[in-house]
Amino acid sequence: MGIFDFIRGNKKPKSEKNENGDIDVSQTSNDNSKKDLLDNKITDVLDENKEIILTEDDIQKYIHQEINERISNEPESEFYSTDFDALFREAAKIIVEHQQGSASLLQRKLKLGYNRAGRLIDDLELTGIVGPFDGEKARTVNIPNIHQLELFFQLSKIENERFNHFKKNILPLHEELISSKVKELIKAQEIAKENGLKESLKQEILNKENEKIEKEKRRQLESLVRKELMEEGLLSNLTEADLKRELIPQEVLDRVWNRDGGRCIKCGSQEKIEFDHIIPFSKGGSNTYRNLQILCEQCNRQKSNSIG
Repeated sequence: MGIFDFIRGNKKPKSEKNENGDIDVSQTSNDNSKKDLLDNKITDVLDENKEIILTEDDIQKYIHQEINERISNEPESEFYSTDFDALFREAAKIIVEHQQGSASLLQRKLKLGYNRAGRLIDDLELTGIVGPFDGEKARTVNIPNIHQLELFFQLSKIENERFNHFKKNILPLHEELISSKVKELIKAQEIAKENGLKESLKQEILNKENEKIEKEKRRQLESLVRKELMEEGLLSNLTEADLKRELIPQEVLDRVWNRDGGRCIKCGSQEKIEFDHIIPFSKGGSNTYRNLQILCEQCNRQKSNSIG
């Protein structure tokens, strides 16, 4: 039976008044009956645990708890652990009394620094007295009043004693089974982790490959668009490298013009005359008199980037 089986859902309602303004005695009596019933339950548990007897369900529960602790490598802290702050019980009472799970409340009431108050709140969460952190909201307080907190203390101590009894007297009998199960689960975790890493790497490789494909598609499309624009006369056929070329001195241009007679040396045309590098600039050609010739546009396009 879990600790909170006794206490959760038993928040005590405020006493209501009747039409005459008097406290509703029947309601108060009902609350007292619930309190007595709860006291009887805890007394029964205390009596049962004078001689610790664990049922098969209890043993299986503790076996699973032991397996989970070994797998996580983070043992659950016992409620009466010596690792808890000396002010733990007092802090728990303040939190339950005010129904407010905040470190700032403990700072004010116990005159503590923020770090110590924060550790106390963490311990209270570990034992289940308060809920987990929820943004800017105060943590939920799981125990409704001081009376049930005291019952919680007693039940927690009993639970620790029962678990310690299991570890000392029963656990050795199941050690082989537990060790085998732990190895099996750890191996399964490692396989799952490795598979997760494989999937992550696979996705990373696919993303890089897709990126390369997209870049190549863009490059090809850009080349096609550039060619279309050049054919339409909307873009110069000069490349970026061509635009960075050193200008041919006017003196050299005049000498070449006079030498070639101002006409294409291939076909003799005087229409759409261009100066051409015999050894293309892209192949190391220079802007010298000997490396220049006059060609018409058609002959120059046929020559393209070849030497001659």
